[in-house]
Amino acid sequence: MPVAMSDSRSRSDVGESAQSPRALAIAVLGDILSSKVRASILAWIAPRLDTRFSLTELSRELGAPISSLQHECYKLERLGLLQGRREGISRRYEAQLDHALTRPLIDLTIATLGLESVLRESLTDAATVELAVIVGPDATIDGERLMLVMIGGVDLAGLDRAHRRVSRVLGIEPEHLDLAYFRSDDWLAHGESGHPLLQRIAARPIQPIIGAWPTLPDRDDA
Repeated sequence: MPVAMSDSRSRSDVGESAQSPRALAIAVLGDILSSKVRASILAWIAPRLDTRFSLTELSRELGAPISSLQHECYKLERLGLLQGRREGISRRYEAQLDHALTRPLIDLTIATLGLESVLRESLTDAATVELAVIVGPDATIDGERLMLVMIGGVDLAGLDRAHRRVSRVLGIEPEHLDLAYFRSDDWLAHGESGHPLLQRIAARPIQPIIGAWPTLPDRDDA
């Protein structure tokens, strides 16, 4: 069943049910950082490290007052973790990835929320994704790299965005992350025997993002 990705899961982090898994994770992060609003900002930024945003946009996504967000973004900018820039009548922010503290703070955020959850949210704008996984390298082959595999209906802009975002969540350059994309019909056309990619990476570790990676059918050797 295709999964239409949207940004709705990131909204109202500050005011959502205190018992939801995401709210509990943000509460833990908030205790560590002494600010639940700041934790929510970082939780929203972590899957979107390529994104510039205004306070109005962030308020709409998180369901938090602009005044509270402005206070926390100012702190993060003062620390050098965010960079603010005037664009027209609004001020837009983006993560300063070259700051010494940014990556450790993002890694802490990812560890608290869970890698699979953050990777899934990083594909939010990549249209309809039925299945997405990270395939680990084959330890027996020198030079093998991680691979992002996506199946569904994604345009070129969506593929580029997904590739860039996932690589940043993983903390690697995009050129060190291979990308394999298949339209649903092309993938399913191989039937029960499975796509040849299944054979190629059958023994490699799989990190799920969206959906369940298919297994090879049992073969009767008798």
